[in-house]
Amino acid sequence: MNNEYNPYRHNSSNQNEEEHSHSDRHSPNESPYYTQGDRSNYGEASPPSKKGTSGLALGVIIFGLVAVLLFSAVAGFLFFLYKGYDRLHRIQEPAEVTESLSPDKPMPSESLLDDDPLPSGSEGVDPHFSLEDFARPAPQEGKEILSIPEIVEKAKPAVVAIYTNVVVDRGAYFGLVENTVAGSGFIITENGYVVTNAHVVEDARSVIVYLEDERTYEAKVIGSDAYADIAVLKVDAKGLPTVELGDSDKLLVGEMAIAIGNPTGNLRGTVTSGIVSAVDREMQESPIPLIQTDAALNSGNSGGALLNAYGEVIGINQLKIVYADSGRNEPIIGISFAIPSNAAKPIIESLIRTGKYEWPMMGITVSTVQQELAEQQDMHFPGVVIVSVEKNGPGDKAGLKAGDVITKINNKRVTTTRELSNAKNEYRVGETVTLEVYRAKRVIEISLTFGSSR
Repeated sequence: MNNEYNPYRHNSSNQNEEEHSHSDRHSPNESPYYTQGDRSNYGEASPPSKKGTSGLALGVIIFGLVAVLLFSAVAGFLFFLYKGYDRLHRIQEPAEVTESLSPDKPMPSESLLDDDPLPSGSEGVDPHFSLEDFARPAPQEGKEILSIPEIVEKAKPAVVAIYTNVVVDRGAYFGLVENTVAGSGFIITENGYVVTNAHVVEDARSVIVYLEDERTYEAKVIGSDAYADIAVLKVDAKGLPTVELGDSDKLLVGEMAIAIGNPTGNLRGTVTSGIVSAVDREMQESPIPLIQTDAALNSGNSGGALLNAYGEVIGINQLKIVYADSGRNEPIIGISFAIPSNAAKPIIESLIRTGKYEWPMMGITVSTVQQELAEQQDMHFPGVVIVSVEKNGPGDKAGLKAGDVITKINNKRVTTTRELSNAKNEYRVGETVTLEVYRAKRVIEISLTFGSSR
């Protein structure tokens, strides 16, 4: 046998090799299971060594452990097979059990599969959950909250696509060019009055209205107010589908909002959903505080309907912010605006009645009083200071002067120019209000009759 390493044999040292070789040279009268003692006793048997006894005990222990492990493995395998068969048998049983039950016999109260673990998170599962339940509007007596498909079914037939032909001056090289502008609108009367944005029909040479059912009408612009961005069209038809105008003053931030319109001009009847993100949002582009929503709006949605959970129009979709910073061209997603229905109602009525809307005017230029400036110039704070007064205008006739600070309109406190504008717009041309005015240190009351913007 060579001296190469054998992986199945433990070679601890050369000394062990010598001991084995010496053992092999015992005489026939010597047992190989005994070790040699002192050479003076050569040929006489000596008692077994401790080393041989411990090796035998270790072998017995190892054998016992291996037996236990093998027994455990076999037992576990047999138990697994038994459980698998039992479970399969129990799963296949219910149909037979159900058939054997009589009408008088109650069904078992415990499931045949009670031993099976529930899927992850099953304790919190709610099969009736709907996000709409967490975006509910303020309760309104006699009105039923609808699902989104029900809202669409109710309102979509009355939402229209609008295509306006306009002439655009492209300069000396191209001259006048006719373009088509796409927008949206909604029908408010069965005899064909349609509401949209003023910019959708601005400078229109012709206006075509498409209904959901593919009917097409040429429309006439009845009236338009560019300041509020509201216009009313009229089509010659009867029995048209309509939408109801809801109460936008009852809107709750977080309630559901549904937009229907004609984005891109090629996707008529598109429905998008979101929530009311904010109310009374002040924007420089509008004299009216707007509704902010995250319902997706794109070019072509202008003039379309923004609906609440009752299927009522609570806003006229008007404006989408495209960039946060025009210099950086950073896109903004999920910020859209609509004109509140309550602010639009008097304008719509006036456009239908007279073809125009007259904004109440005070004939003054104003600025919000800043606290630091008020302290420096001994001016009342807070309030709205008159910068200039239009000659022969309503303010001039009422006796207002530059430097006066307006603090109230008919007992409604105003502290900013926006609050003053909002309070003013609640009245109509020809109505008279009482202003509380600080002139230096004196408080006076002045009666003012609103003039017309036209």
